[in-house]
Amino acid sequence: MAKRKSHGGEGGYSGKKQKTAHVHEPPTSEDVYTGRQLRQLLAFEQDLRKTRHGLQSFKILLDSIVNGEDSNSEKRQILLEFLETVKPQEKEDEVPVYLPDIMETWSMAVQLNNEDVMSAVAVVLALLLKIISGDVDLVSYGLGICRTLLQKRQQELLAKNLSADNGKDFIISPTLRLLREAVCFDGGALAAPIFRARNNTFKSLARNMGLRYLGEGIEDPKRPSVRTNAIRFLLSSLKLLHIEAKRDLLSQRDIVAALMRHIRKDPPSLIHEILDTLRTSVILDKKLPKEIKIRILNAYSLIKIAELYGYTEDPTNDEGDSGNERPSVEESAHAFLLAACTDSDAGIRRSERGYYPEGVDPNAIPSGVRDDQPVDFGIDSIPWMNKFENDVPVRNMLLAEFIQTLRPWSSTKQNELLVAIFEHSPELLAHYFCHKKAFTFDPKLSATWIGYAALLYNAVQLPIPSWFGHAHGYARVPPPTSIVLGNIIPVPMTLKAITRCFSIKSKLTSFYAIRLLTLTLQKLGRALEMYREASTSSESLWEEAARRLLDEFYQRTPDVKEIIKCYLAMDQDDLLQRQAASRLLLLYYEIIPQFALRARFDVSPMLLSTVKKVEASDGAGEDVAMSLLELENLCTIAKYSPNMRWFARATDTLHSPFTTLLRLSVEKTTGLSNESLNSVLHWVASEHQLVDSQPDSPGLYPLIAALKSLGSIDPAIWAFLDNCVERCARTPVKYLEMIEEQLSKANIPDDGETLTCPLMMTIAEQIPYFKSSSPDKATLKAFVQLLSEYLGHSLAVGMSQPFLSAARELFAAGLGDQKISAKLRIKDRKRPTAELEENSQGSTTTLINGWDNGTTGEMHVGSTDQIGAQDLEQKLLVPIPTSKDNSLLKWTSKTPEELVEEGYAASVIRLLSSEHSSIRREALTSVVKMATKIKDSTYDNNEQAWLLLMELAESAWNSIASEPLPSVIIAFACKALEVITNPLHCLYEKVNLFLTGGPVWSLDKIPLMQSILQEGPTEDGAFYSEISWLLGFLLDSLRTPADIAIFHKRKVFERLFALTCNPFMGPGLRTQILRIVYRATTIEGGSDTLITRFGAVNWLQAQMDAATDAAERGLYQTLLRRLWDTCDQPRISLWSKGGVGRLAA
Repeated sequence: MAKRKSHGGEGGYSGKKQKTAHVHEPPTSEDVYTGRQLRQLLAFEQDLRKTRHGLQSFKILLDSIVNGEDSNSEKRQILLEFLETVKPQEKEDEVPVYLPDIMETWSMAVQLNNEDVMSAVAVVLALLLKIISGDVDLVSYGLGICRTLLQKRQQELLAKNLSADNGKDFIISPTLRLLREAVCFDGGALAAPIFRARNNTFKSLARNMGLRYLGEGIEDPKRPSVRTNAIRFLLSSLKLLHIEAKRDLLSQRDIVAALMRHIRKDPPSLIHEILDTLRTSVILDKKLPKEIKIRILNAYSLIKIAELYGYTEDPTNDEGDSGNERPSVEESAHAFLLAACTDSDAGIRRSERGYYPEGVDPNAIPSGVRDDQPVDFGIDSIPWMNKFENDVPVRNMLLAEFIQTLRPWSSTKQNELLVAIFEHSPELLAHYFCHKKAFTFDPKLSATWIGYAALLYNAVQLPIPSWFGHAHGYARVPPPTSIVLGNIIPVPMTLKAITRCFSIKSKLTSFYAIRLLTLTLQKLGRALEMYREASTSSESLWEEAARRLLDEFYQRTPDVKEIIKCYLAMDQDDLLQRQAASRLLLLYYEIIPQFALRARFDVSPMLLSTVKKVEASDGAGEDVAMSLLELENLCTIAKYSPNMRWFARATDTLHSPFTTLLRLSVEKTTGLSNESLNSVLHWVASEHQLVDSQPDSPGLYPLIAALKSLGSIDPAIWAFLDNCVERCARTPVKYLEMIEEQLSKANIPDDGETLTCPLMMTIAEQIPYFKSSSPDKATLKAFVQLLSEYLGHSLAVGMSQPFLSAARELFAAGLGDQKISAKLRIKDRKRPTAELEENSQGSTTTLINGWDNGTTGEMHVGSTDQIGAQDLEQKLLVPIPTSKDNSLLKWTSKTPEELVEEGYAASVIRLLSSEHSSIRREALTSVVKMATKIKDSTYDNNEQAWLLLMELAESAWNSIASEPLPSVIIAFACKALEVITNPLHCLYEKVNLFLTGGPVWSLDKIPLMQSILQEGPTEDGAFYSEISWLLGFLLDSLRTPADIAIFHKRKVFERLFALTCNPFMGPGLRTQILRIVYRATTIEGGSDTLITRFGAVNWLQAQMDAATDAAERGLYQTLLRRLWDTCDQPRISLWSKGGVGRLAA
């Protein structure tokens, strides 16, 4: 094909269509002096240049009015004259058109696509409406103009302007300003008609909200972008539209999404407008349905608003708002999210049921479960009770999705928001941590870890909702244990992570761990209290749930030995840490005493060192306050600790802990409150029989009052008193016999009601030795005065006059000197007017010095406090230890130390009593493998642990295939494992002698029972400690009818009942015996055996007659009734001829 020839030379036709360059020429203008001139300038012209000239002149006139340049109102008068001349005549069947020339010009510009005129018309109309809205006299003109804009022709013009190309900001922005002025005019009088025309007036609104400012720096407030104008138009509509229109507007998803899409890149002023309008016109609008609010406050919107955390603002650009201080964008976003996420009436939060997950009925109990009697399956019969360990269904799924996107560890305000959501929606806490898999509490001492710790601290600190979230009172069924536990100790607080916090050498990590554990124990105590409150109406299910909660909590909490180890390693000058750790230890003893008592902890060295530190200080400042709090905690721990040596003097101290505290109470050398000191002193004196144990006993009050009356006390007197209390506590029987001797000499009947004092007899015995130490005259005089005051205060509080006279004679005989003895007399002292305070249980009132004033102590001798069956169960029922989950699998990954000291070996041993032979055989094989693993290790007690496990395996080898191993053998093995790890244990020697006595244990005998009950203790003063261990061992040994048979064969109950004849046995040991009796009643045939073989009814009657406390008698009576309720009543009635039934009634 031939090539086409070219027509013409240079500049000829190129073959392509040439693009026309659109050049925006600046418009011309002229000054306006009259309304007539203005009308002529705005008259309709075909020539759009002239039209633009007139519009520009009109704009300059309006700008001068808006900017305040019209000082003498001449230009405003010109505008008014112009409006009067163009006002349309009212005609029937015709819709008036205001500013017809401008409307015609606009229409022609749209037809010719003249963008300059399209923009100019929108500009002058927006300015005109802005001026008119500020003048009440011109409102009618403004309404007319707005109605003209709502005519179909003008609606199409508006839509044409709004749908201009993306780059035509100079057309779109003035049009949006015009619509905003129209919506706001006259208080929104025409807002509804404008919204009804939304197909045109809201044309391309979502797209226009996406046309944000793309220049450098911050957007100029005087030249807002298309997005800014579009959002302001939308916000004005939300403020002024009625409910139905607002509902339709918020239902448009594209508009809502466009509003939030670029909010983080908006200028601060616009962000404030968005948040303020949504808060006032959406969140706080109670007429607006919640489902509509959720459409704009959906998860996407909340996430976008949350991105404003950390929004950076230019401090040099205040956007003209310097007149009044405005909160930052971050603060405004925080306040908005708080209102939206926590207010159930105004926000998006749905009502929920606290710790009860979505989809469960807390009042529906399966037909097989009854509250008034125990059942086989108990709480496991609730089908949904164990379903929520890995996921928690919630009602507030919107909030649940939103909070997963927050970063509370990096922002304090996000932390506050999340905690506030947890507080108002408790169901979300467990759900949040279940799904927050990336949340790790493994200590790394970084800013992120500190943020994690702060969040956990705030989360655990939240209160438990009333009734666990149930609407009205406690439900019939308790909430799932996993959810309650997840709120008390969140999932990230694993045992491994918390233990590591104590193991790494960082004060901060250990302090956070201590504070977190303190909060968890306080929250656990409150939860258990609520369980007890609920159990009065729903009985067994709540009680069983409380026990299960405790069992699960034990698995998640560090052993008290870790806390003790951390506390002992702290520097003496680290006062804040020491106070926090002592507080945590105290909570262990108060909230979970069974768990705390696993470790031997002698608190006396720390107690004495803290006393020295406090006394050496100047008595002021924060350091002393911390030391005083630590001392108060240690005093209370000492009261609970069975290993506390109250009367043992350390090598570097002058007095025993008891005497030291007594001196503090008298001399007040510290700021410690008398309430704390005297409570401990009174308890110790009563427990160790330094004073009379009757309910109305004055306790230590006479001695403390006498010591206070002396003022300054010589150290020799303190040493003398220290020696006396130590002797009295060591051998109380000796001094009780002295009292009986003195009473018999005075012919006073020993009716049990005469008030006496063993310590007074000890003092009388030791006076000659004090006199032989040759004290100086001043000391001797003060000593005689002390004895006189002691006798006088004792008489004032009701102590027996003949007994005191006999004591005076003994005092005088000990002094020897008649001249000195003549000064010894029983002084007349007034009975104290008691300043009363509640005791530690809160049920009785005692004097501030620890003495009861007699009003509460006086009771009828034969009265009995009624105790219900539930209270009896709470006091005497002890959960049976069980194996840990997957014990046969877990032990293989544990070290020998963990196997022995953390209970993994004991958990495997307990499987030897399983009802399944396959499990028993596998457990026995695991015991042998454990023994080999331990022996081959460098573990300190490897030889003893290996010997114990192998003897156990050898003893069980022949019978394990046919029947479970007796519980007594299993319980002994578990208890003995604890003993061999502690060389200071009172039974360490006896257990090792037993292990070396033979390779096989007799399965029908009870190890060490003969040795403990009939042989003396291996250590002085350890008899009762050995008895306590034996009683705990026997309690764990009693589980099945076969165990009852072994107890019968070995006459265990006869030996236990005989132990109670010891008048010096403490109440704690007596309670342990009652727990064994109660455990026997829970076993089939146990009550029958107790009644017919062991004489339990007569024993309980004897204990009831000997008891002096009404509550104690009520306990024995209720236990007797329990025996009757759980026995074979027809058989027992025939056997006793109805006697047991009558006694139990």
